Amino acid sequence: MLLGVQGPGISFAAGWLALAGIAPHSAMPQDAAAKSGAASISAPASTGQSPSARLSQAEQSWCALVDPARAQIRVRELVALGARMGGTASGERSAEYLQQRFAEAGLAVERILDPEIWCHEETGWSVRARTPAEPWIALERAWPFGFSPTSAGRARLGAEPRAGAALLSDTRPKHPLSPEPSVALVDGLVTSDGNWPLVQSWSKTRAPRWPCFGLSRPEGARLRAWLSQGLEVEVEWELTTHIAREQPITIQATLPGRKSAQGWPSPYFLLCAHGDSDSGGPGANDNASGVAILLEIAHAWSKARALGWVEELDCDLRFVVWGTEIHSSGHYLKRCYEQPELVLGLVNFDQSGFGSGADQLHMEPDDLTPNRALLATMLTVLAGGAITAADPTQGGLEHPAPPSFPAGEPAAAIAHDTPMGDDFPRHWSTNKSLGGTDSYVFSGSSLFQERGLPAVTVFASAWGRAAEHPRTSGMQGESWRERGQVSVDYDVHYHSAGDTPENTTDLEPWNMAWCARVAMLGTWRYLRERER
Repeated sequence: MLLGVQGPGISFAAGWLALAGIAPHSAMPQDAAAKSGAASISAPASTGQSPSARLSQAEQSWCALVDPARAQIRVRELVALGARMGGTASGERSAEYLQQRFAEAGLAVERILDPEIWCHEETGWSVRARTPAEPWIALERAWPFGFSPTSAGRARLGAEPRAGAALLSDTRPKHPLSPEPSVALVDGLVTSDGNWPLVQSWSKTRAPRWPCFGLSRPEGARLRAWLSQGLEVEVEWELTTHIAREQPITIQATLPGRKSAQGWPSPYFLLCAHGDSDSGGPGANDNASGVAILLEIAHAWSKARALGWVEELDCDLRFVVWGTEIHSSGHYLKRCYEQPELVLGLVNFDQSGFGSGADQLHMEPDDLTPNRALLATMLTVLAGGAITAADPTQGGLEHPAPPSFPAGEPAAAIAHDTPMGDDFPRHWSTNKSLGGTDSYVFSGSSLFQERGLPAVTVFASAWGRAAEHPRTSGMQGESWRERGQVSVDYDVHYHSAGDTPENTTDLEPWNMAWCARVAMLGTWRYLRERER
């Protein structure tokens, strides 16, 4: 179903419900409840008939099983394991952790060995500097480039390459570089606020023989000030790296459907997220947040089924954590071609725990026709969830616009407008294809295109800077205002050493709960309708 565009002055919730043929804030007739899927859930307690715009009591109880505080803890636990890069020791620790968590939720767990790739893991490092008049100072935010070799040494710092010296550069040094330094420090590749180095990576075949570290802008400014004063600056560094050709581990956990229980080949729907941090950073928001969401959905869905709150589906649900982004999902797609008739679609989670500009939920891409039915279902969940939380005496869902977030504005300067108690977001949007996530591995395939299968990503922010994109014709765009552009939130710590729980998911754990609830109910309703 294509989403219609509501006229000026009509809230999105009311406009969507009108398009769906449902009158807001009226009792739901029995046949309407059956069409919505609400009749297939047995409520643990009844408070009478719910208004049609609202989530049912059973749906609210199911959503309450999703715990943002637990998701917050999961992110911290994952980050504590290391960068979780596929094929590394921390990747193995992450795989073992996920096996335990999914098994605790009652799911059957499988380890999938992906094809070999070159892997890197920086297991320990330190960088410090001094002048003859200054004691050693630690460059605490220094972060090594991926595939930098194990190295240790001490050298004089300069802004031009010199054989055996330390090089201070504002860009990624060229390679090969002549004369060849003993170490390079880069202070120009930083987050938009300058406070954290971006996590960079060489390719295995292009990596130099000398290590390279990213610095924050203030750290680089201090070194440059010393050099501009004509002082002799000495740098000391140490780095331990493991580089090898290994097989990443993808974890798949299955909640079986009725057909599996009957011994039939079972169709399946994928809920997925990449488990590694890009290039080897902390990776809290990108993408421990997505993994934590999968764990929350698996826990809530399994428990709700055991309690009899939610009816079993015919199909299996497969919760998949990719060992290495894109590489592992590409390998899995090849497996899907072995029995193409069984694949039903997927929902992916990436950068789903924090946004620097505003509290809002995004879904993409809405410019691919196979995605529109699933997106429409998720939008009904969002509208119903928000109205459920609203004052029933008010005439619908009306919220002020979120704060603006000019590109490059520091996150600390922007106030968030959503209280911790909100079970669903006040603002949401759908946007055109942005690329860069595992869902596009599938949506771009002949298998998904020819069979019209959805591949949707649910997220809280994209990339490292604020952006606006043209609204897709016939699609919702922004829920809080009517215009031709869609604003997409960003994460100032994207792909940086600053992507830590303290800077991201600890500040907005509700984002993970929002993504989990919307995707969980939306997927269930979509699959139930498909099975009818």
